[in-house]
Amino acid sequence: MRVVVALLGLLVASCGDTTGGALVKFSAVAKGATGDGPISFATGSGAKVSLDKAHLHVGAVYLNQTVPTSGSAPESCISQGLYVGEVYGPLDVDLLSSAAQPFPNGGDGTTTQARTAEVWLTGGDINATDDNTVILDLEGTAQLDAGTLPFTATVTIAGNRLPAVTDPSLPSADPICRQRIVSPLLVDLTPAAGGQLTLQIDSRRLLDSVDFSTQWPADGGAPASTIPDDPTGAGGGLFRGLHSSAVYQFSWSASP
Repeated sequence: MRVVVALLGLLVASCGDTTGGALVKFSAVAKGATGDGPISFATGSGAKVSLDKAHLHVGAVYLNQTVPTSGSAPESCISQGLYVGEVYGPLDVDLLSSAAQPFPNGGDGTTTQARTAEVWLTGGDINATDDNTVILDLEGTAQLDAGTLPFTATVTIAGNRLPAVTDPSLPSADPICRQRIVSPLLVDLTPAAGGQLTLQIDSRRLLDSVDFSTQWPADGGAPASTIPDDPTGAGGGLFRGLHSSAVYQFSWSASP
């Protein structure tokens, strides 16, 4: 990811700030929030869902010492605060496993308190419009009053997620990178040498805004078993779930 180079510079620069600390290395893992194997639960929209497969592709994780001001204008994809930790992926996380799944490269940081975190959902360059990486891959069954629906879903974040340009004078006002970064996620931790950062991901909360009833056509025909990879209907709800702060929880331990 080309942007990673810039963030690394911000991380190193933070050591020269009066609030900065020493550079440290730490381990990092991700895991699902439920037990091992298929799970069943009720969603926020009222569906009874059983998940048999749930994988999330995490490109990177960043820790920041700044909390954005409420009501402030949207930031660029690079936060205006100081980055105090970074973890390189990629890591394909099995969300139906509670086992710790290590990031391949560990993490780098400074001994400075982190107050927010970012999860980057990207397969490469955060700014690339074209990226066919499957970010989320689901298989399961949803039960509603209309019937039982076996479903699959694959989510990508590319041109299909670019908002329509409403002001021709500002064609880059809402860049694709914003669609790939889940932020800000509130944390309270301080990186330290030899410690471990854990990202726990709750697959149940991913589906809270999915309206499965939109998979049934108005004419009463057969329902669609594939959730569309676009901003409409159930597909739009699933993408909103990816950006829900209820999905992601960070914790820190002094040792693995």
